[in-house]
Amino acid sequence: RSHFGSSSKAILYNPSSFEGAMSDDEMPDQAATGFEDDMDMSDDMGDGPIDELPEGVEKEILTEAIGSSWKTPKPGDEVTVHYVGTLLSDGSEFDSSRGRNQPFVFTLGRGQVIKGWDVGVATMKKGEIAKFTLAPQFAYGAVGSPPKIPENATLVFEIELLSWMSKDDLFGDEGVIKTQVVEGSGYKSPKMGDEVLLSMKATGPDGNVVEEVKELEYILGSVALGAVGKACDRALTDMKKGEEAELKCSKDYAYGDRTPEGAVLTLNLLQIYETKDVSLNSDKSVMKKMIKEGENYDLPKEGQKVKMTVESATDGSKSSLPGFTAMDIEFAALNGEVCDALECAAASMKQGERAVLSTIPALLVDGVLGLSGVTEEKVLLTVKMNEFEKGKDTWSLSEDEKVEFGTARKEVGSNLFKAGRVLLALENYKKVAQLLNYIDNFQEDNKQKAKELKKVCSLNKAACYLKLKIYYDAKVACDAVLKEESQNVKALYRLAQAQFGMKNFADCMKDCKKILEVDPQSKDARVLYKQAVAGQKEEDKKSKGLFANMCKALGKGPIPEPEKQKMDIDDEDEERPNLEEAATTSEETHAPEGGA
Repeated sequence: RSHFGSSSKAILYNPSSFEGAMSDDEMPDQAATGFEDDMDMSDDMGDGPIDELPEGVEKEILTEAIGSSWKTPKPGDEVTVHYVGTLLSDGSEFDSSRGRNQPFVFTLGRGQVIKGWDVGVATMKKGEIAKFTLAPQFAYGAVGSPPKIPENATLVFEIELLSWMSKDDLFGDEGVIKTQVVEGSGYKSPKMGDEVLLSMKATGPDGNVVEEVKELEYILGSVALGAVGKACDRALTDMKKGEEAELKCSKDYAYGDRTPEGAVLTLNLLQIYETKDVSLNSDKSVMKKMIKEGENYDLPKEGQKVKMTVESATDGSKSSLPGFTAMDIEFAALNGEVCDALECAAASMKQGERAVLSTIPALLVDGVLGLSGVTEEKVLLTVKMNEFEKGKDTWSLSEDEKVEFGTARKEVGSNLFKAGRVLLALENYKKVAQLLNYIDNFQEDNKQKAKELKKVCSLNKAACYLKLKIYYDAKVACDAVLKEESQNVKALYRLAQAQFGMKNFADCMKDCKKILEVDPQSKDARVLYKQAVAGQKEEDKKSKGLFANMCKALGKGPIPEPEKQKMDIDDEDEERPNLEEAATTSEETHAPEGGA
C-alpha cells in the first residue's frame, strides 16, 4: 500500500485512479502525446534553465528526454509517471510506484499532488528521468506525514515522465473538455471561415453512437455540424493536421435534452484546406484551394518549364463539363502558353501539390483545355503540380544575366500586351522591375542598359494600368519615369490620361501643357486638353448647382460664376479621344544593345 493514501495534502494515491492507467507496453508513442502549440510555453521551449525553478526545488536530470522531445505538459494535462521517494536525511525509501509496478496518473497543476510535484513535473519532457530535492514547504511542511515522513522533512523524488494527455477547458466553464489523443503535425491551425476535411463521431454515456460523419468538407463557423458545431469549431481552431481529439461535452454543447448527460465527440482533423486568391489582379477571379500540400518551399519562376496535370473540370455543382478530358500539360511559366487560370495556379504551387481552382470562363481561353465555349458562371479545375524546372534564383544572376533575362521578360510582356492579355503582360513588367530594383553597383554599361529597360517597363506598366482603368497605379508608374526624365513625352501623356481618368482635370491640363512645350505638334495632347477643359466645366457646373441649392436653402443670394479656365490652344479636334485605345499602344522601344 502506498504511503500517499494519507489524508494530508500529498501525492494522492487512489487505487481506482489506476483502473484506466496504461502499462509500459501500452504507453502511446511520442506522436500520441503532447499539448497544443499555442498555449503558454514559458517552460517548454527546449532545455529551459533549471534555475527558473523556485528556491526550495532542485532538479537534476538523470536521463535526457527521448530523441527530439522538447514539449512539456501544462496545467490541466493528465500526466503518467513512475517515481521513487526517499528521505534526504537517511536515504530511506517511503514510497515507489515502481515497487508496485503501477504508474501513477494525476492532473498537473490542480493541487492533486504536493506543490513540488506540480512545479517540477511541469519542467519535464517525455521520457526524461529527473531527481527533485524538495524543501519542506514544497513537500509536507512542518507537520510531515507520519509515520514515514517526519516533520520539516526534505524529500528526494526520482521521477520518470512516461507520457501525458493534453486537456483543455475550451470555454472555461467545464462544458467542453478537450483531450488530445493523437498529436498533429505542422504549425498551422484553421481559423473561422477556413475549410477543413474532418471526421466526427459522437457517442452518448452508454457508448451508443449519436451521430457520425466521415471525411466531411467543413467550413468553420457554418451550420453543417448542427448542435455540436460550436464545440467543434472551438476545438478545431487549436488543432493541427492529423490531430485526433476527444471532446467531453455537457448537454448544452452537445444535443441538449436528446443527450441529457452530455456526449463524447471524437474529432479527427484530416486536412486543412488553404484557400487563397491567386488571381493576377487580386480580384478573387482565381481562388486556389490546396487539397494536398506540396514539397519544400520552391515555386516556379517566370520562364521555367512546368509540368502539371489537369485532373477534372466541373461546374459549380461539380458536374463534369462536356468535352473535357484529363490531361498532362507542359509550359513555360508566365509566357502565356496556357490560360490565365493555369498561369495563376502554377505560379503559386509547390511540387506535388494538388489544388482545386475556382475561376471564371473568361480566364480559361487558351485552346489547350478545350473550354473556350464554357458558359457556366463558375468552373472548378482540379490540378496537380507534378514538377517544374529549378533554374537560378534571380538574386544569384550576374549583371549581364539580369539585363539579358529582364530584356527577354519585357519582350514576353509586349507580345502578351499585343495579344490582349494585359494582366499577364503587367505581371512580366513587374518582374523586370523587381529584378532591376537595385542597380547602383552595376558596371556603367550594364547600368545604362538596366535604366533604359526599367524605363520602358515602367511606361508599359502605365499602359497596362490605363487599359485596366487602375489610374492611380498608372500615375505612379509615370512618376517613376519622370523622376529621371522630366520631359519624357510618353510618360507625360500617360500621366495626363491617368489624371483624366481620376477626374483630376486641372492636373491633366497642366500635364498636357508640358507635353506641348516639348512637342507643340502633339495632336493627342491637344485633344486631351480640350476634353479636360470640358470635364472641368462639367464639374464646375455640378458645384455651382450644389452650392446654389445650399444657398437657396439658407435664403442667400446668387452664386458667382466659377473662374473660367483660360485656353491658349486652338479650338480644333473637338472629337473626344479614345483613351482606352491610346493606352493599348505598348512602348515599342527595342531592347538595349547587348541586352538580348
